[in-house]
Amino acid sequence: MRIFALLFTLLLSLGASSPSFDYTYKFELKKDQKASVQIKELGFEEEVQNFDFYWTLFDNTNIIVHSKYRKFPRQFVLSLRRNLDWATQSLIPDYKNPPLDRARLILEFYDYKKGIATFNVYVEDKDSRLLVEFLDPNTTPLKNPPQHNKIVPMIDLNQPQVRPLTRENKE
Repeated sequence: MRIFALLFTLLLSLGASSPSFDYTYKFELKKDQKASVQIKELGFEEEVQNFDFYWTLFDNTNIIVHSKYRKFPRQFVLSLRRNLDWATQSLIPDYKNPPLDRARLILEFYDYKKGIATFNVYVEDKDSRLLVEFLDPNTTPLKNPPQHNKIVPMIDLNQPQVRPLTRENKE
C-alpha cells in the first residue's frame, strides 16, 4: 500500500510541474502603444517574422488586444478573470511529433493600473528552433514597423473622401 501511495505522489508531482518556457518578457504598455516580438527560425535567419501587438480598450476586467503575425491580424478579448487572461499563437509548424515539438507564443494579460496594461509573453520552443528578441517600446523606441507587416492607413472621416466634381476635373 505504501508503494502505491509513493507512486501516486510521484505521478502527481510530475504532472503538476509548471511548464518551462525558453523566453519570457514583461511588457508594460499604454493604450495603442505597440510592442513586438522578433522571431527568426534557425536555418532561415534572413526571414524575420514579428509578432506585433497593442491594446485599445479596457473596461473593469476585459481588454481588447490586436495582434499581427505573418500578415494575419487577430483580435483577442482577454480578461483578468481566471483562465481568460491568455491567448496563444503558433510560431512555426509542428514537424515531427506534434504537439511535443511545438513552438508557440503565449500572451498573458497580467494587470492593469493607471492606464498601463501589463502583459507577460512566454515563448515555448522545446526543440530550440527559434531565435527570439523582445522589442519593448519603453526601453528602445520601435522603428517603423517591419516592411512585411504593413499598417493600413487610417481614414480621416473629418476630411472629404472624394474631390467634388467640377468642370476642370471632368477633362
